[in-house]
Amino acid sequence: MPLVTQDVGNCPMEGPNFLPQVLTAIAQVRSQQPEIFQDAGGNTLVVSPGRFLVGVIDNLDRMGLCAGFDTEEIQVTNAASFNDQYHLLTSRGYLRTDPSIYRATCHPSAVPTPHPPFHPANPGCSLPSSLETTCDFEPQIMYVADVESSLDQVIREHPEAFDNPQAYTPRVNDGYLNIYHQWFIDAMVKRGYCAWWDSEEVQVKKENRFSEHYKIFLSDGHVRRGNDSYRSTCWPAAF
Repeated sequence: MPLVTQDVGNCPMEGPNFLPQVLTAIAQVRSQQPEIFQDAGGNTLVVSPGRFLVGVIDNLDRMGLCAGFDTEEIQVTNAASFNDQYHLLTSRGYLRTDPSIYRATCHPSAVPTPHPPFHPANPGCSLPSSLETTCDFEPQIMYVADVESSLDQVIREHPEAFDNPQAYTPRVNDGYLNIYHQWFIDAMVKRGYCAWWDSEEVQVKKENRFSEHYKIFLSDGHVRRGNDSYRSTCWPAAF
């Protein structure tokens, strides 16, 4: 299908075209990844919205449909002339499967849109570049142990960069901010990761299914560590 390069301004409620397929895709994710769903007193809580939404999109793609996510709603189409919009999660993360998940039909189709530029990874990263569909805060952090050990290594090997290298969260000395992040990336690479720093957060991945994002520097100049350094997980990987 051709890429959408103009704003879509006509999105009335006309009735769903793909509701059965969307409901099937949801049911498939529930079967494929039961661990991301929790019973909540008659409702179903989705504990990993990112995994859920990417799973729904993947299942719709396997049906031969074109699907995307606009940060609020799933978009589904099989033609350039229109797409349906579906809202699958409440603001509190509960699953919606009633017919009201259909929100509108847009003319022309709002998907697919052109990809933004791919972000670079560290030199030598063996994984291809990737772009995220959505990012969320995951209850289970996968890489924090390696982040911690990498920070330990950086502080141990470069004591001159910190005001008190014996402290758990020392202050990074003036002039060392950029190289501090590069040392951290180098340490993560030695542990088998691809990584890069976007000047705000460090992004790390071992596969393109997802990436984790960490902020390892506080505004007061100190190292940020532990679970507090984790900021989000992107699905698929954001770089």
